[in-house]
Amino acid sequence: MIGHTDNSILIDAPLALVWSATNDVANWPELFSEYASAEILSEVDGTTTFRLTLHPDDEGRVWSWVSERTPDPVTRTVRARRVEPGVFEFMEITWEYREVAGGVLLRWVQDFRVRPDAPIDDEAMTERINRNTVTQMGLIKERIEAGAGPLPADFGLAGRRVLVTGGTRGIGRGIVRMLARAGADVLTCYRDDEAAARSLERELKGLPGTHHVVRADLSKVEDVERLVDECEVRFGVLDAVVNNAGVISHLPYRELPVREWQRIIDVNLTAAHLVTQHTLPLLSPGASVVFIGSKVAEVGVPLRAHYTASKAAVVGLALSLAKELGPQGVRVNVVAPGVIETEVLHAMPRDARDGLRARYREKTALGRLGEPDEVGGAVLFLVSPLSSYVTGEVLHVGGGIS
Repeated sequence: MIGHTDNSILIDAPLALVWSATNDVANWPELFSEYASAEILSEVDGTTTFRLTLHPDDEGRVWSWVSERTPDPVTRTVRARRVEPGVFEFMEITWEYREVAGGVLLRWVQDFRVRPDAPIDDEAMTERINRNTVTQMGLIKERIEAGAGPLPADFGLAGRRVLVTGGTRGIGRGIVRMLARAGADVLTCYRDDEAAARSLERELKGLPGTHHVVRADLSKVEDVERLVDECEVRFGVLDAVVNNAGVISHLPYRELPVREWQRIIDVNLTAAHLVTQHTLPLLSPGASVVFIGSKVAEVGVPLRAHYTASKAAVVGLALSLAKELGPQGVRVNVVAPGVIETEVLHAMPRDARDGLRARYREKTALGRLGEPDEVGGAVLFLVSPLSSYVTGEVLHVGGGIS
């Protein structure tokens, strides 16, 4: 007997976006809920070989395997197979993409045979895969449609030039996506995650505008200067600057080393100051500067005194700059996220993730964690002409967290 599954879902998004998002293997942990990581091992002659790692199961075990995937954009199909089959004698997968009324019909066919000594037979495995595929395809649909095409409203950002620091992961990536969808030209930077940077570049190709992803360590003054020079060469002027880059750690205050205090302050506060100061000569009339703060600046959090101090200082910096730069027509505001579901949460063991989600169902008015794109929506408003009389404000994006 051979196990066989055949599932389809209609995604209301352009084919180019569906194709690029689902074939961007490095970003699969953002697209699927089951994967903790996706490591690209090689890319040869159009075939990508990669290792997928699941989140820990209920017993704390971590499962992973190597697969290969060959997309064919001409026929709009993808052939994939497990190189390390694990419990399978073989596992072969075909993805088909078909443009239909209402979007793209994504079909996912899997053929396999379970090893005779496996703890599950073909019939039970078929049932399990079907159940999981329906769940994952639903997530794919939801997440791709959330980032599909231009936004329905005209935010007046077409052709606007924006710098977003730390934009390849988490909240920063959500900000970059929202601005690009609204038609802005975005330049963003990253420190050391090449896979996330390349993944973002591929995603941005399916969106309007001209975008650039460059490497810069904002804890170094020379890298800040080089980043601003890149903005001048690429764009000439800037219509908005979004200071998002940040780091965090969790340490008892009594044991907090000076070096760690300085690291957090250097990236979260000093880098934001340097980026803003160095970009002042590039700011166009009516430009917007946005700092990404945090709800913790108001309430405090144990083990994060250094992080909380840096975010509270960011608020003070922004409020002072709003008054100093206001006469020049430059607006300065802060977006303060609550608890947002990013790669950090996805990397947690399953019981820790479930516990966190349960805790914030009780602590937030909306009963859930936030998404990076939802923070991006707040930034989009503050960068756009719709907020032309808004400056010196702290906009909370925390789902009504208490």
